[in-house]
Amino acid sequence: MRRRCLQTHRDGLKGALLLQTCNRIEFLVEGDACMAEAFLREQGRDGFRTLEGEDALRHLLRLSAGIDSMVVGEDQILGQLKTALALARENETCSPLVERCITKAAHVGVEVRRRTNINKGAVSIGSAAVELAEDLLGSLTGRHILVVGGGEMGTLVTQALAAKDLTAIYVTNRTFARAEELADLVGGARPCVWTNSSAMPPLPM
Repeated sequence: MRRRCLQTHRDGLKGALLLQTCNRIEFLVEGDACMAEAFLREQGRDGFRTLEGEDALRHLLRLSAGIDSMVVGEDQILGQLKTALALARENETCSPLVERCITKAAHVGVEVRRRTNINKGAVSIGSAAVELAEDLLGSLTGRHILVVGGGEMGTLVTQALAAKDLTAIYVTNRTFARAEELADLVGGARPCVWTNSSAMPPLPM
């Protein structure tokens, strides 16, 4: 996908950047919106909407401020913007205007949080999920928790759980190697194999 974006950039777009979050992929470009739409359709993408000019900039600022996030005010979007910018630079699709927009959006996001405390409380999908678990189950202290899935969402939840006083965190994934990686990342978690119900080790209650 990144290589295709680079090719599209060379074919007419002055700049291009891919932003991936937990629940969306955004394609930010400097250039002809029709060309960007044609590129997305060539990739089999549909159901997208296009914003141009001030509407696009306003959306970018709302995004960086955390207003359009699944968890309002979450901080993760700021890191995702920086990652997207780094990838655009790496693939030589980052025009001066695209860089300026992303950099300014990140600064605005930081300032909004400083002035409003919009990020007070749960600041990621992971921490929100843990808070919901506490609401439903009561205190998690001393519990054994199994996290199913080692993707971005599973990682966020596992990191949020690591801050709790649990007896054990178990991590499982389609590939055992990824479960091991996540367990090592948070420290103290235990990877386990998931192939079918009989393959799971018994978990203490």
